[in-house]
Formats: sequence, structure tokens, C-alpha cells
Amino acid sequence: MRQVPKNTGDIRKIGAVIPAAGMSSRMKAFKPLLPCRDSTVIECTVGAALKVAQRAVVVLGNHADEVERILRERFGDSVTIVRNPNYRDTDMLYSVQIGLESLGECDGFFLLPGDMPAVGSDTLHALVEAFDGAHTVIFPSFNGRKGHPPLIAASLIPAIRSYRGDGGLRAVLNGVPQKVLELTDKGIMTDLDTPEDYAAMLNNGTLSNHLNHM
Repeated sequence: MRQVPKNTGDIRKIGAVIPAAGMSSRMKAFKPLLPCRDSTVIECTVGAALKVAQRAVVVLGNHADEVERILRERFGDSVTIVRNPNYRDTDMLYSVQIGLESLGECDGFFLLPGDMPAVGSDTLHALVEAFDGAHTVIFPSFNGRKGHPPLIAASLIPAIRSYRGDGGLRAVLNGVPQKVLELTDKGIMTDLDTPEDYAAMLNNGTLSNHLNHM
């Protein structure tokens, strides 16, 4: 992995895990391949992550062959593609656990869901700058509400991979020291669950503002 080209204190290697294995049932269309300006939602999401992270692990399930082909053509070896064979019956934590198996050596990683293409790369840089070693997780916040992606210290990876309790990933993260970084990026709250979410993102300028920083 190359080094992050900004002052990152003691953190030198940053990865990203991007779960994108879901069924998109509420959207009534397959979210990762929805148009995102001149590409797709998943390309926008992965592209933003790779502005800061040295490598992204993308976890696929539904329509995996088609999404993998698009990502390989766009990003080549900068992405590692893994598959969740049980994507129909498992939650995001299960996909994250699969992704972490292939993440490789790092000091921290972004957890960025594949349906959040409006997160700006400036936000990711700000999280890395704030990752001082005193906190295990740094969350971005918009108007006092925590959003995605958290930047998670590699020291927490064993606990995440082994967790089998209730509450999913949130239960793991809530038990460790956190820092919340207030930002002006509305994209950290913009996940695409429904057609209304997608239309709102296209209509309110969030997506175009994000892409202007890519």
C-alpha cells in the first residue's frame, strides 16, 4: 500500500471495506448499478474511497458478476473483490467480516456502504487527519448526527470478525473509545434505500457537489 499523501500522524496505511451485497429490495432497482452522473453508484462510492484509501475491498452478492466486471474495468487491481455467498440471508456485518478477511495489513479502514456515493473525499481526508490513536473509531457527523463512513482502527478487526452477538456492528463499535468529527458534508447521511432517496440525492445537488471534489 502507498502512503496517504496528507499529514496522517501515526497512521500510514488506510484501507476501505465496501459492502455491496444486498438485494436492494426497497429501491425496486439494483442500487449499485443505478446511474451516478457518467458512471454508476458503486463506481462513485469506490472512486471516492480510493481518493484516500490505498485499497478497497468490495463485498458483492446480488448481480456479483456484472458489478465485478464494471469495477475491474474501472479500477483494476486497486480493488479486491470478494463475495458473500449467503447474501440473501445475512446482514451487513456478515459482509464486513468477509471483507476484513481480505483487507490485508493496515492501520485503519473506512467502512463505507456501497450505496453512499455522495460522501466527499475531503471528508475522508478529514477523518484520517483526526485519527490520532486515542480513539478506536472516528465518526463523521452532520448537524449533530453520526453518519458514514466511520474510520476504524485495525486493532478492532479481530473483535469485529469474531462477533456473533446481537446488535450487529453497532454493538461492537459502541463498546470502544469514539470520536465524532462534525463536518459540512451532507453526503455522509445520504444512503440510497428507496427511490425517493435516490431522487432526492439527484435533485438537491449533493451528488454533483461530491463529484466536483473527485
